[in-house]
Amino acid sequence: MFLGLVACNIDVVNENGKEKEEKPDKEENVVNVEEAEKLFIDYSTELYTIKDPSNPPTFDEIAESIKVYLTEEQYDAEIANRKFQIPELVSKQIKKSIEVQDVKLEEQSKNDDGTIDYLYIMKFKVYDENSSKIYEKEGELTLSTTKNKLKIDRDWSRGVKIDGLDGGL
Repeated sequence: MFLGLVACNIDVVNENGKEKEEKPDKEENVVNVEEAEKLFIDYSTELYTIKDPSNPPTFDEIAESIKVYLTEEQYDAEIANRKFQIPELVSKQIKKSIEVQDVKLEEQSKNDDGTIDYLYIMKFKVYDENSSKIYEKEGELTLSTTKNKLKIDRDWSRGVKIDGLDGGL
C-alpha cells in the first residue's frame, strides 16, 4: 500500500502561481535592550501595580491584562502557579500600594532556538500615606518572537522580603 501526502501553504504562492519568498517574523535574535525593557516594564506594571490595596484588581483582571505579554505556554504556567494573585494578596495583607519604578535587563545569551535570556533587576515601591520603601527584585527572563511579536517565554525570580509580611513578593 502506498500513501502520498501533499501540503500546500497558500501564503507562499502569489496570484501568478509563482512562489513568494517567505519572511521570518523577525530576523533571528534581533531584539534591542530598549524593546525588551519596554515589554518587561509594561508586563511588570500590569502584574505588580496595586493602587488601592482595599480594592485591588482581581486574579482574572490581572490575568487578562497580562496575556498579551506572554507566550501561551508561559501564560498557562503562570495561571497554574497563581502568580497573578500574589501582588493582590501582598497589597491587601500589608495595606499598602505597589508601584513598579524601574526595570534593567542584561542580556545573557542568544539561544539556538531564537530565544534570548536576560537577567533583570526590577525596582518597585511599596507605600501608603505614612511610609514608602523601594525594593529590588532580581530574576531571569527569556524572550521569544511569536507571530512578529516579542513575548515573555519565561520569568523566574527570587522572592523579596517585604516589611510587615511573613512571605515575599
